[in-house]
Amino acid sequence: MKARFTRFDLTVLGALAMTLAALAALIWRGDQVGLSVVATTPAADAANVSTRSHLRIVFDQLLDSTASAALVLSPPTAGEMHIEGDVLTFVPTALLPDTLYTARLEPGLRGANGRTLHTPLVWRFATGHAQALFTRVVAGKEQLFAAPLPGQIAAADLPPATQLTDLGAGLWEFAVSPVDSRIVLAALTEQGTSDLWLMTPGSAPELLLACPSTFCSSPSWSHDGELLLFSQRNASGFGAAAVSPPRLYIMHIASGETAPVFADSQRLGFEARWSSDNQWITYLSPDFVGVGVYNLETGVERFYPTQTGEAAVWQPGATRFVMNEQRMIGERNAIHLILVDPIADTRLDLSGETAAVEDGAAVWSPDGQWIAFRRNITDGPDATLTKQLWLMRSDGSQAHPLTNDPAIDHGPPVWSPDGKTLLFHKFPLKGPEIVISVWMLDVASGEQRQVATPGQRPQWLP
Repeated sequence: MKARFTRFDLTVLGALAMTLAALAALIWRGDQVGLSVVATTPAADAANVSTRSHLRIVFDQLLDSTASAALVLSPPTAGEMHIEGDVLTFVPTALLPDTLYTARLEPGLRGANGRTLHTPLVWRFATGHAQALFTRVVAGKEQLFAAPLPGQIAAADLPPATQLTDLGAGLWEFAVSPVDSRIVLAALTEQGTSDLWLMTPGSAPELLLACPSTFCSSPSWSHDGELLLFSQRNASGFGAAAVSPPRLYIMHIASGETAPVFADSQRLGFEARWSSDNQWITYLSPDFVGVGVYNLETGVERFYPTQTGEAAVWQPGATRFVMNEQRMIGERNAIHLILVDPIADTRLDLSGETAAVEDGAAVWSPDGQWIAFRRNITDGPDATLTKQLWLMRSDGSQAHPLTNDPAIDHGPPVWSPDGKTLLFHKFPLKGPEIVISVWMLDVASGEQRQVATPGQRPQWLP
């Protein structure tokens, strides 16, 4: 018997056929259109881009997190690729200053729904001059300055340092973003408190967090430039905010939202530092009197005793950090650098078990292979009253001095983004005029050049 269709049946079947045809056309069109780019960072033809910049490409849809992608920079630059949501991020090992870069993303990147990038994405941007940030006292108040680096510009053409802030009560601390030129300032107030401000060179500071009855300080950027750790001290009837117990807070920079790091409101901490994957932090613990280690995702924590009061710093690309602690070498007090793995719970004395030294201010090279630090030899023919700059491998081997001037105390070193140069300040112990000055040191050659005088507490402004 032949099936008979009513007019209603035919109408339904016709509508279904049209829907399927439209869906097929939509799928075909989607396959033809592929992935579309919404935005790139840095933007096309951007100038004065930070040498610390991460390259980000935002697409019009979610990406397949397991997909492979090929992004190439010219001049050639190594780096790491990350895919999260609709964003592909390329983290260069180091960008060169004053360089025109061409970025090219090859076709083939796949979206979560199967669409692909059909044509290459190509754009260009130029990095700016590397500069030194430092502080200088003006009319009794510490302010922030920037200066060009000698070697990039002929000495005769070097412009004077530029004053970046004019804070009424002065600057307490500052921290530079690891991905761009943003700077967080902890600025003092006439009431004895400290607010957090955000600025980029060439623009006025904008209030990031008002702390009307508290002292907000110790800002520390996450490695993706999105989060900020800081400590907050609350004024009380027992003392001013600046000398009250510190508690750790975390801020989402874009939204300004803040939250305490620890659920226990009585847990104290300050001088926090991030691991490379932004999952772990170290901090100074007044409760425990030492270095606390905390995993922000799992809540795992460790404690390592020390009374030196120096922050512990994470090795790039690894879950290990360097701290320092006091040791007794014979009848002498020594301070040694200790490499700690909080997962394996291992410790390695990098200074040498019997070394009569005071080591501190350790800072990792960008590739994580070297540690620059300050050393004072306290016994023997090389003993001095001042601290010199030293360099050693990540396992403590090949330790050797970079400076050798017992009349000068050398301030904490800071690596350039390309790992070739150190910034630091010099503090002379003698002379008709004792002036702190900012210097740079070529690690390979040992050549030193003065950047600014007076000046102290330098940081790189890429």
